[in-house]
Amino acid sequence: MYKARLIVQVKAGRFKEYLGMTEKMNDLARSRGWTEATYLIPTVGTANQIIAEFEYPDLASFEREGDASFADPEMMAIVKDAVDCLVDGSIHSELLQTISTADMA
Repeated sequence: MYKARLIVQVKAGRFKEYLGMTEKMNDLARSRGWTEATYLIPTVGTANQIIAEFEYPDLASFEREGDASFADPEMMAIVKDAVDCLVDGSIHSELLQTISTADMA
């Protein structure tokens, strides 16, 4: 399994606006049959930080949905508006893969 994370910091005063956009992105993802994000905030740490987590069964699913979302004009319009709410330079992404002791043999 793969877990993708997108970690961003929202500009002061724009948190509620950004959350509204995350709902639109999830609504659109749901309508397209794509993976929806789970949104998290740190209990302590960087102020106005939001973490979007996505789970994929395999790398091919991650790539396929990423390609489809980047090619989708409606999704990209929402993303463009959402980026305006973010602190410049605060976007950080991660792609994590599950591992077990059996994988170490």
